[in-house]
Amino acid sequence: MAFPLVLAGTVLVACIGYYVFPYNWSWALSMTFGSILAATDPVAVSVLLNEVGAPPRLKMHVSGESLMNDGSAVVFFTIFGSVFLYELGIAGLGQDVTVGEGFAIFFRMSIGGALIGIGFSLALLLLLFLLNRKLNREENVVQVAAAVSIAYLSFYCAETLAHCSGVI
Repeated sequence: MAFPLVLAGTVLVACIGYYVFPYNWSWALSMTFGSILAATDPVAVSVLLNEVGAPPRLKMHVSGESLMNDGSAVVFFTIFGSVFLYELGIAGLGQDVTVGEGFAIFFRMSIGGALIGIGFSLALLLLLFLLNRKLNREENVVQVAAAVSIAYLSFYCAETLAHCSGVI
């Protein structure tokens, strides 16, 4: 539910920016503004779950949902920000995105980022499995360094090389 509800929050905040604020913003700028404010913060929900004694599984679901909310907000910001930069008329900034192209960019960024992350995580699992057999328990610094390095490498490859969402 992360993607449709973040998009709904983006549109609702964009309507406020477009129709209520007295700044005469374009629709692209309003959608960019809406995508910035659409991601929810799970801190208040986590505190409430701790107070009522919710099971840890529910807390994990809330944390996972918040990560997907952040990732989808970044994808929407990239799409709407590109349209807004195109509207400014500065050569080389942004692109004119139609609705169909917007969906194509959305699916490329979100599904591509997820597939890149899955590929790197499988490679990390294989690496950790191999390191566990060769290293003793005192040398686990190599395993931690490998996990952190692979996480940053997957983000870099997704964002820079594949032009997908590294956050997702």
